[in-house]
Amino acid sequence: MRKRKYRIIILTLILLICTVVSFVVAKYVKSSNKLGSSFEPAVYDTPIIVETVSTDTDGFKYKTDVRVTAQDNGYPVYVRASFIVTWQDSNGNVLGTPPAEGTDYSIEYNDTDWTYNANDGYYYYKNALSGGDTTFPLIGAEQKLKQLRSAPAGYAMNIEILAQTIQAVGNLDTNDIMTAVYEAWGVQPDN
Repeated sequence: MRKRKYRIIILTLILLICTVVSFVVAKYVKSSNKLGSSFEPAVYDTPIIVETVSTDTDGFKYKTDVRVTAQDNGYPVYVRASFIVTWQDSNGNVLGTPPAEGTDYSIEYNDTDWTYNANDGYYYYKNALSGGDTTFPLIGAEQKLKQLRSAPAGYAMNIEILAQTIQAVGNLDTNDIMTAVYEAWGVQPDN
């Protein structure tokens, strides 16, 4: 009986000692190992879109001299742009049926300096820009993005131009064959 009592006491002491040691070690590790985040967010460029909006003799608005300026972050970038054309009311609500190209509006673009990719709907500037540089016009003085007919009652045509840039230098594979722009966008703007 005494042996059993001693075993229970010894096991209880061992359990108590293990609990105290575990608590002390956990407290030490928690206070001495302050982990900080080593994550640094990527620096990204927000391209600047410069455009001229005019009104024709029928009262329809059109855009010309649409250019994109890359932010100056010290490295060359490729540029691509797209258009979102909608009918919007005065509160910014969008009509469920979008305007149709060729019927409601037309786009003429500078195909000397830009190329259109029908697979993704983007216009790609053919050359990389140094930081702070501006593209030749996507829609120049000779071209227009123009409304062709009247909007539905209570709505007006809204044309938004979206632009993106991606770093022009950098390869993704070990053989330096596939560029980062081709991997991300599926095109090599400057061939």
